[in-house]
Amino acid sequence: MRRYFGRALTASALLLAIDASADTKHYRLAWDGDASNSAVIGFSPDGSSTNPYISYGYSTNENSWNSAFVSNSETFDGGITSHFVRLQNLNADSPVYFRVCDQSGCGERFWFKTAPVEKSPFVVVAGGDTRTGHTTRRQGNALLAKIRPLAVMHGGDFTNANSASEMREFLDDWALTYSSDTIDGYSYKRIYPLIPTHGNHEDDNYSSICEVFGVDFNGDGDCSPSDTYGAVQISPLLRVYTLNSQFQSSGWSSYASAMNNWLAADLSSYGSATQWRFAQYHKPMFPHYSGKSDNPTLFNWWAQSFYDYAMNLVVESDTHLTKMTEAVIPSGNNFSTTINGGTVYVGEGSWGAPARSANDAKSWTIDMASIQQFKVIQVSEAGLVVRTAQFDDSAETLSWEERAADPMILPDNVNWWTANRLGEAMTLVANSAGRSVIEEDSDNGGSFSLPVTDDVYISSRYASSNFDGGSDGLLVDGSDSTYGTLYTLIKFDLSNLSGCSSIRSATLELNITDRSGSTFGIYQAASDWNEESTTWNSVSGSSVRGNLAESFVPFYKGIESIDLLSSGLIDSWLSGTNTGLVIAPRIGSNGMDSTSKETGMSPALKIEASCNNLATGALPAAQPLKQAGLTFRRPSTDIKPTLLLPAFPSTTRLGGHKIEIPVKLVEESAKLDQGQGVAAHL
Repeated sequence: MRRYFGRALTASALLLAIDASADTKHYRLAWDGDASNSAVIGFSPDGSSTNPYISYGYSTNENSWNSAFVSNSETFDGGITSHFVRLQNLNADSPVYFRVCDQSGCGERFWFKTAPVEKSPFVVVAGGDTRTGHTTRRQGNALLAKIRPLAVMHGGDFTNANSASEMREFLDDWALTYSSDTIDGYSYKRIYPLIPTHGNHEDDNYSSICEVFGVDFNGDGDCSPSDTYGAVQISPLLRVYTLNSQFQSSGWSSYASAMNNWLAADLSSYGSATQWRFAQYHKPMFPHYSGKSDNPTLFNWWAQSFYDYAMNLVVESDTHLTKMTEAVIPSGNNFSTTINGGTVYVGEGSWGAPARSANDAKSWTIDMASIQQFKVIQVSEAGLVVRTAQFDDSAETLSWEERAADPMILPDNVNWWTANRLGEAMTLVANSAGRSVIEEDSDNGGSFSLPVTDDVYISSRYASSNFDGGSDGLLVDGSDSTYGTLYTLIKFDLSNLSGCSSIRSATLELNITDRSGSTFGIYQAASDWNEESTTWNSVSGSSVRGNLAESFVPFYKGIESIDLLSSGLIDSWLSGTNTGLVIAPRIGSNGMDSTSKETGMSPALKIEASCNNLATGALPAAQPLKQAGLTFRRPSTDIKPTLLLPAFPSTTRLGGHKIEIPVKLVEESAKLDQGQGVAAHL
């Protein structure tokens, strides 16, 4: 039941309270409307707190602060009481300093920042599925505090059982997202606005995110399932749409209709007035894990509207992995890739919940992986840059001075995931209709994937047949009942390595769709070939196997990563002829299958190196932010956040250097007896 508080405090009582300590805990902040002028502060009693209120202002001088009283209180699962103070008419693009006070005094000092009303750039974090894996969840929370985003999008499944005890643990851990600051000699903690989503693990109570975080999307003053969808305006640059994918379940059709009608109306009325549009909901339309079913209802609800109204980026959760897709358009009952502007889908959760196998790539998937992660998104008028941060303790910590000086800066040493073809980052720009186009021509950030030019398999039993572009993908087998011996041949475009030096890693990634316990070898191809005409006979069958570079066993479906740096294979290609590689059976007769560039995620050769002047074919982390005049350098620390402006660029480039890679090719006859042991060939 809601309880309302409105008793005013005298000035003397307020001053006395500031020197004491409040009996409150579990502080959180949410956005559910216009983020430039409003916010909801939530907290819970820690003992006998009575008549709590918020004291707040725009400087650290607490004598100038105002008071705001509890607008409503909620009880979650019979065990967590939360008080919510709704701050309105706030100054835009401003730090807001506050303390929670009650009859015992005022508690810790906190601050947050309101969204701008100009097209100023900023950073947001987006992830989901914090329900289990508490150690990893805490790592993610601590990383968030180091990054210092303007806001956080959470895709749902906050806890496993949606119980009071588990939610207390979540709120305990959420305190790790606070950033510790010293401002004007006072200790403050920066708290980050959360935009929450309803997940399937909240299904026993469709008012959960209202009762725990205070969001009131429909503005009626009551917690109901209607508060699980709505829009948050984060400056003229971004409007975030939060939707409830669980309304597809039986019994929720009236809420689903109301939500979808609202979405169409809001996109029509407000969508085009915003530079960028994001959507978040819990269950993916097409999960990238084979153990999860597709959700055609969600596709039918939203896919066409997302395209029609230029939804730029969609963040999905639930599956516990990471993925990045091409810009796509709806085509029949699925998506197809477009280079003319569409919607990009990312996410799939795993902010603590154990990662599942990323084993169900689509034809429009760029890359996927089974990792613990959330997305870090830089938002500017020039474009979006989407990165995937993996959870560990390696990242440096940004100070509040650094964040204030540069709203786009990211910490050093974040463990960024490197995506096939894109490197550490995906850069999106808008076409004339406002739809997303993946920009792949920019300065190199040091990590990138070499484009696949050719991939095909050959068959000893159909020795004169070419299988390029077949629906089977890429096949390797020692003794297939239909095709006999099968080899896969792959070639990459190396032209972009000419300006690189100090190659730190070179990893081949295959998306395995049929696993095997057999041992397979990766060989340098002994002769040149192309995918359109290659047959078993045209490459002289088994003679196409040149020097052995590496061996591997694909025990699991999903991404198989094979280190090729120490083999010297790339060096051999660069110093001679790029003949590509051959994957052939070595020990055992059970074959393996993987996706080709025509059937799903293409093979990837991921490079980490110091490079300059990449050609268009190399696909690194693009940086339109540099074009917009913003840098990532660290500013001076002797400055105040209200006085800082973005820094302007100072560009340096690395000159081209000769590539130095250790050569360790294993000489091996092209006509090995596949029955011999591994030791005979290593």
